[in-house]
Amino acid sequence: MRLPSAYVWKRTVVVVLIAAIASISLSTVIRMISGTSSDATTIVVRLILPFLIATPIGVFWFSRLEQLEESYRNAVRQANELARIANVDPLTGLLNRRSFIEQFKVVTKAGVRGWFLIADIDYLKDINDQYGHPVGDDAVVSVAEAMIDILPDDCLIARIGGDEFCAFVPKASCLSIDSAVSLISDLAGNLLENKRPVVKQKLSVSVGYITVKNGQSFEDVMSLSDEKLYRKKNQREIKSLPAE
Repeated sequence: MRLPSAYVWKRTVVVVLIAAIASISLSTVIRMISGTSSDATTIVVRLILPFLIATPIGVFWFSRLEQLEESYRNAVRQANELARIANVDPLTGLLNRRSFIEQFKVVTKAGVRGWFLIADIDYLKDINDQYGHPVGDDAVVSVAEAMIDILPDDCLIARIGGDEFCAFVPKASCLSIDSAVSLISDLAGNLLENKRPVVKQKLSVSVGYITVKNGQSFEDVMSLSDEKLYRKKNQREIKSLPAE
């Protein structure tokens, strides 16, 4: 059985003292009005009785109150944790697709100007096939960490698919979006190399972005930036083909 805490004793003592003072004051007034006198035994009983009655009641009541408050705090913590889990991608800790869309709607409705950025890991399937899915997971985490490191704190960043990420970058952040795009791929590759030196294939990330216009929905900017992203990918693949 757990002993009463300092919280319980502190409040019990306050209540007992109030009860004792009230009891003694009331009995004194009644005695003065009635003109009766009390012997030593009666006085001692009147002094001790409030403590004997109020102390166990106070300890019981405040112990129950403390348990209820603790149960409430635990429930709030669990609810907050469930809400956090529901809003983030479990592997990277970034926003998930649903949460990003909700927050993207809020910032665009508020008229915040910015860029919508989409990033896609190149050849993630090849990395998974050659080195295993744990290495593929490290590649995903490396891209997430690169985006967090490079993009400002006021950005919305999410993992929206197995190898796809997106971000909303406010123009007020004074970030050079072109430099950020080139840095993400380089940093992600270095991070994966530090985690998995055995991986010989250089991690590369294709990034595309567009300026978000008033009234554009998530689906609109996603479609436009996705089209721009894959246009870049196709151009790069064409350039990498050997000449005949």
